[in-house]
Amino acid sequence: AGGYGRPAQPVQPPASMAAKKPTPAPAPQAGASGAALSVTTQSKRDEIGIQTLVGDYKETGTNHGKKVYQKMQKIVGHEDIKVFLYYWDQRDGADFSGWWFGDQVGGSQVWARCVS
Repeated sequence: AGGYGRPAQPVQPPASMAAKKPTPAPAPQAGASGAALSVTTQSKRDEIGIQTLVGDYKETGTNHGKKVYQKMQKIVGHEDIKVFLYYWDQRDGADFSGWWFGDQVGGSQVWARCVS
C-alpha cells in the first residue's frame, strides 16, 4: 500500500538476539503510557542491537493490511533513530514477506525479520 518501497534483505542480528514475535502489552489503563505492544528480550547482554528494538511501541498506521508500530522510547546516544515494526506481504516474493524492524516502513535499513 501507498508509496513504500520493499524492504532490503535483512541484516543478520547478533547470535544472542533471538528472533521473537512481539508480545502484546496489556490494554493501557487511564494515564498509562499508551503502548500497543512491548518488545522484550531474555538476553543477559546489553547490546545496542537489542536495545534498538526493545521497548514500547504505539500504533501509527497500517501497511499491507496490518498495523504499523513505532517505538516510543529514544535510543540513548542515537536519539535521532526511529524504529518501526511493520508487515510486508508476499507481493515481492517470500524472501521479503513477514514482520520487519526498520528505521522506516519499507526502508533499506532493517534490523530483524520474522516470517510469521
